[in-house]
Amino acid sequence: MSRSVLIPEPAPRERSRLRKAGSELLEVMQTLQQRGRNVVTELQGEGPAMTQWQHYPDDDATDPVSGYRWYYHAHPEASARGEHGHFHLFAATPAGRGYTHLLGLSMSATGLPLRAFTTNRWVTNEIYQPAARVLSRARQFVMRQPAKWALVHQWLAATLTLFRPQMVWLLHERDRRLTAAQIRRAGVFEDRRTHVLSQCRLDLQAQFEWLDAAGPLKIRNGAIR
Repeated sequence: MSRSVLIPEPAPRERSRLRKAGSELLEVMQTLQQRGRNVVTELQGEGPAMTQWQHYPDDDATDPVSGYRWYYHAHPEASARGEHGHFHLFAATPAGRGYTHLLGLSMSATGLPLRAFTTNRWVTNEIYQPAARVLSRARQFVMRQPAKWALVHQWLAATLTLFRPQMVWLLHERDRRLTAAQIRRAGVFEDRRTHVLSQCRLDLQAQFEWLDAAGPLKIRNGAIR
């Protein structure tokens, strides 16, 4: 069952930052469009249709300098939700012993973000870190390698910033649910019954309209698995 959540109106400086990210996102989308592509088909290239569960690119996109990483893939149930697949974004831990999951971004086949979500620890085998730390790493997201995926890197960085208000809510909601679950049962991080911890729908046009208006933004989050 879905419910609505109010995202507070951003402060003037933050609003300016979000608008700048929105402009950068549109520029990347336009560049891809001029090539006859979008951020999803850019990953597929000239090859056959994407294979479910396979990572794109095959060995993931990893920047050894900045420590960020991402990949795209699709699950069988994605099409039932009207989605093509989704990105998983990560940041290397300070000790370099693994990665922390920043966010999942579900996509349409036309290259538009549809949904953002967080997952339980076991889903991506991440090194769990609390919301404040994840948000700090996400704010610094930048990738320059592999250079082949430069436009995808830019698209992801701009999208993370543009939808940061939703990301703040998602990560704190993730932590709230984990805290509540740990009271009821041990080992929740490895509980295969708990997959998605928080999620919300994304609407590019509504986000731009909100940044040009005043007041809070109402978002909808769907059923949690």
